[in-house]
Amino acid sequence: MTLTLSLIGPVELTGPGDLRLTPRGMRARGALAVMGTARGLRLHRARLQDLLFSDREPEHGNASLRQLLREIRIALGDHRDALVSGPGWVGLDPEMVRVDMVPRVGADGQVPEFGADLDIPDPEFEDWLREARQAAASAMPEPEPHGDNLPALILQEPISSSQDAQVIGSMILSEAAGRVGDLLPVEILGDTRGLTGPCIVVKSMANMQGDSFNFLVTLTHQPSGRMMWSQRFSTSIADLGTQMGDFVARACLGMLQVLDQGTRLGAALQISFGDIFSFSTDRLKRADDVLGRLGDSVTPAVTLSLRAWIRTTHAYERLGPNPAGAIAEAAEFAAKARQAAPFHATALAVSSVVEAFLDRDDLAFELSRQAVVIDSQNPLARLAHSRALAGIGRNADSAMQAQQGLTQALSSINPANWHLGIGVALMRAGDLPGAMRHLESVHRHAPDNRPALRFLSALRFATHDEEGALQALRALKALEPDFSLDLMASDGYPVDTLRRLGLLKIAKSGLI
Repeated sequence: MTLTLSLIGPVELTGPGDLRLTPRGMRARGALAVMGTARGLRLHRARLQDLLFSDREPEHGNASLRQLLREIRIALGDHRDALVSGPGWVGLDPEMVRVDMVPRVGADGQVPEFGADLDIPDPEFEDWLREARQAAASAMPEPEPHGDNLPALILQEPISSSQDAQVIGSMILSEAAGRVGDLLPVEILGDTRGLTGPCIVVKSMANMQGDSFNFLVTLTHQPSGRMMWSQRFSTSIADLGTQMGDFVARACLGMLQVLDQGTRLGAALQISFGDIFSFSTDRLKRADDVLGRLGDSVTPAVTLSLRAWIRTTHAYERLGPNPAGAIAEAAEFAAKARQAAPFHATALAVSSVVEAFLDRDDLAFELSRQAVVIDSQNPLARLAHSRALAGIGRNADSAMQAQQGLTQALSSINPANWHLGIGVALMRAGDLPGAMRHLESVHRHAPDNRPALRFLSALRFATHDEEGALQALRALKALEPDFSLDLMASDGYPVDTLRRLGLLKIAKSGLI
């Protein structure tokens, strides 16, 4: 009988009939992840012990490893023969265990990371897990290009016996699709006539029963006919006015999720929002290649803004040897986006982020303010405004904006950015423990986010947590091989906020 070890998302081991065989202990699950990625599904016991118990004396660590393997055997029950061992090694029986590394989009529209539930406080394991996550992200299957067509959303009229319910349903879907169009280059059509590529058909049913409004939305891929998302919305008619915004955001998130899922499942929908807001060089390049191939003939403000955003990420994250060149390209794309649509919230928001990088804080604030006035529900507008408020010293307002943004459904598109904004605002306000909590959340959501690690290392050192500071520095060096404390102290390294706040003492610590 074949057991399945799933490693993308939470670590799960299942048997026939979806029988759950996953051990409860986090280190036991971590051991499964290590064995599941080892060559031939086996490795030296000493290596596994070092990864999971490097902070313990060898004898104590060996005893702990024996107990951990016993825990796995107990969880396996009748399938305990799947855990195999020999002189100096341990592993899984490849005849009994199949490792599943297929990415599956979660409810928030994002592909979960490798070992998403693993948080083992061992520096050796943390280094291994970060590298494993980067390798898994790089190995994600790339979508097959489908000509030069934009992905398309086909909005069908809601089915309803009530005209009022049909009108309300149409309003929700139209606004949700419009928000998708503000964030991704897509075509939004009423039918499939003239289409030559795949599309997502949005079907719905709306009705009013008594004092309740009920709305069912389904998203189906064509031509396969595969249902890719479905959700039911329900509220009292009296509360409909206050619930409409949430319904719109959740429907928008579903559409973004399906577009992302289409790229993962070979549906040839081309664009991945997750790639655009990632911190991985490979994923950002993949997104930029797709955007460049789609061109800017239909939705220039969106396409150009997203290409500008990708370059700001390259600059902020030091993903290339020339951050100045990346931000210059971002500024060029952002200017063209605003020229194409002067009052487009996304275009204004991305322009604000570019200006903030260039330390033109007053202009960044004005651009973000305009974006929020035009569309306060646009997640990029709110995010840019939070950053701009911090840039002009309004730290409490910045944190409040980011906190409010984090409570919205669309914040799940890029939670790391929201937590980073809150963390920086709290840091500037002098709340170092609060800042560190949010920066640690950034690291959990996006282990390859470099600014969070720079800030964390400095703040932990400032609060006398040298061990924690060293862990952050090691993680940063794994992402930036050229990193050194001398480089961190140099004028060109992006830690001006730390320098202005007097928090750059770690650069003289000699920790690494």
